[in-house]
Amino acid sequence: MYMVQHWWGWLIAAYLFLGGMGGGGMMVSYYFCCRRDEHKLAALSAIASLIIVVVGVFFLILDLEKPEKFYLVFMSPYLNTHSMIFVGSSILTAFIIFGLIYITSLDVEWPSILGKIIPILPWYGKGSIASLTGLLAAIAGFLTTFYTGVLIGVLKSVPFWHTPALPLLFVASALSTGVVGILLLNDIYALMRPKEERHKYEEYCSILGKWDAILISIELLIVFTYLFIFSYGPTEAALSVQLLTAGNMAPLFLGGVVLMGLSVPLLLEYWHIMSESKGKKVTCTLPMVAAVLVIVGGLILRYAILQSGVMTIFLPPS
Repeated sequence: MYMVQHWWGWLIAAYLFLGGMGGGGMMVSYYFCCRRDEHKLAALSAIASLIIVVVGVFFLILDLEKPEKFYLVFMSPYLNTHSMIFVGSSILTAFIIFGLIYITSLDVEWPSILGKIIPILPWYGKGSIASLTGLLAAIAGFLTTFYTGVLIGVLKSVPFWHTPALPLLFVASALSTGVVGILLLNDIYALMRPKEERHKYEEYCSILGKWDAILISIELLIVFTYLFIFSYGPTEAALSVQLLTAGNMAPLFLGGVVLMGLSVPLLLEYWHIMSESKGKKVTCTLPMVAAVLVIVGGLILRYAILQSGVMTIFLPPS
């Protein structure tokens, strides 16, 4: 007899997924800003990352028993600064604050009313501030990706989650989804540019595709190691592995994550990389298809992990 946790479902899965994806995307934005001097693309990437994280936080609030009292995480008279909720909320707050300053410090032309407001900010167009706040936002982004795994990894009542492997898996997945999210944004932005400029964004697509191929390889290694070790672990953890590989979550996990979300995208990106290395004319079609599959697989991964959380049942002393 065993009991699977049922309190955390799609809303928390969406929060974990979007928080990780947004954090990873902010790190890619910093790369475009400070390594490629692509301030417009960096700004778009950072804005998208911020929006993604804020939407994720909205899903988290919706999952609360009393969503209207979410502000008590900082204002409660019984505030516990050591709780993971407080730590995570602090990281998210830092991410949003540094992200906003970073975005508005980039030297780009803003449309409509933003073009009148942002340029009057004292830090607008200052490269040193953009570099510093971009770095801080990227660090907060990484901490956000890490926190999404730690949040459930500290729960001792679910042995399958209570392992350093879970934050590592979520970080790898978050970086992967963040990279492919910006890859898609890069390709959309390229279509808006003159034809003579598009080759540069095709190069960025190839770079991001190579990064993702590496991240997917790492993620697959973590997944198989994680499952193998816990298949010989505590009874509850072994049952979790069984649910994912042979139980009611197997079609979703093996089909939606391992096959569709990891293996197929890796093959598509490898095909693109090999074609490019042979001097063939390539487009960004394969990496774009891979990106969509990775994003869907990343969301399913969080849901499958949550739904396979077999809890330890503590019996009262006899």
